[in-house]
Amino acid sequence: MAEKSYRRAVVVAAGSALALMSLSAAGQRSGAMATPPGSVSARQVTTAAVAFLSGLSESQRAATTYSFTEANRTNWSNVPMFVHTRPGLRIGDLSDQQRQAVHRLLRASMSSQGYQKVAGIIRLDSIHGAMELEALATEGPAEDDRPYYQEEAESFGSGSYAVAIFGDPTSDADWGWLIQGHHMGASFTVSDGRMGFTPLFLGATPHVLEHGINAGWSALSHEVTRGVELMASLTPEQRSVVVVSDDVPNDVLAGVGRKDSLLQYEGLRAAEMSAAQQRLLRILVEEYVRNSDFDAAEAQLDAIGATGWGELRFSWRGATDDLAEPFYYRVHGERILVELTQRPNHIHTIVRDPVNDYGESWLELSYTEELSSADRFDAAVRVYEAEGGER
Repeated sequence: MAEKSYRRAVVVAAGSALALMSLSAAGQRSGAMATPPGSVSARQVTTAAVAFLSGLSESQRAATTYSFTEANRTNWSNVPMFVHTRPGLRIGDLSDQQRQAVHRLLRASMSSQGYQKVAGIIRLDSIHGAMELEALATEGPAEDDRPYYQEEAESFGSGSYAVAIFGDPTSDADWGWLIQGHHMGASFTVSDGRMGFTPLFLGATPHVLEHGINAGWSALSHEVTRGVELMASLTPEQRSVVVVSDDVPNDVLAGVGRKDSLLQYEGLRAAEMSAAQQRLLRILVEEYVRNSDFDAAEAQLDAIGATGWGELRFSWRGATDDLAEPFYYRVHGERILVELTQRPNHIHTIVRDPVNDYGESWLELSYTEELSSADRFDAAVRVYEAEGGER
């Protein structure tokens, strides 16, 4: 059986190689390099979405697909499933073949670095959940723990992430898809041959695994590093402008439900940085933007450039000397908003396009996110109390 599977894999690989060679030969005959099928972001993500849907049963497709409306597309959160019941199909309810199709859809939507981050966050949530349940079983809840700790801990895990598709990728010029779960809200928009990737919320706890065979592993390895590198390059005079507060927010300030909350710019303009510092700022921005597939990333970087890289502002809150302590940074411009907040071994990040989240500019629409993560958390507590729990 293993030998047959191996031979079958070799045949498939050989067929793919021959197809690529034929494309290359055709391109050489025409005097131009041929573009392999699916090398345009919007086209390849559409192909992957159609393939994913084709592998679902009729009832599964009905549970996965929604109208391409504001209310449906903004119904996401980074809180645990205990707090927010996800629309769409849970990964835990899919077959192995269907899960493979989800990962192909993710890879079609993201770069290799972005895919590894998202896949790492999904895996990390199972690790985190196991750690939480083990601590609860061996140590019991601490005095200040929430009484619903058990239910919350049980909701962690890879199976709790959900996939939803908005519109019909087989026929619509405008459609989108969303994967969300604890520490993740990744929304993708296809509009008339273009692809957008904002808003994109990614977080991790623990940020770095401290024990076991995987000690040292991190799902989000460079988001903190890139910000710290830029901060370390600043002069004392520049730092006096960049550091706007000693207080560190508990979360990103423009998370779900707070889409237009940061209308004012703060911190140091990139134009007031040295060439070396501006390079570090661009590297920081690209750490977030290049999580998306290449066409979407390049289009976003071009949009930032059109409004002026020198107009971006960098700000910081919290500690600058002991970076194990909580801190927050922001990069903000007309076409990009990046935020990171770090708590002990726990980070949250978000990247937004203030003009084109959810493809709003392309669609000539303006979306409103009704509920924040805090709203959902408070609602879950009220339900818990109504069902007999005590806070």
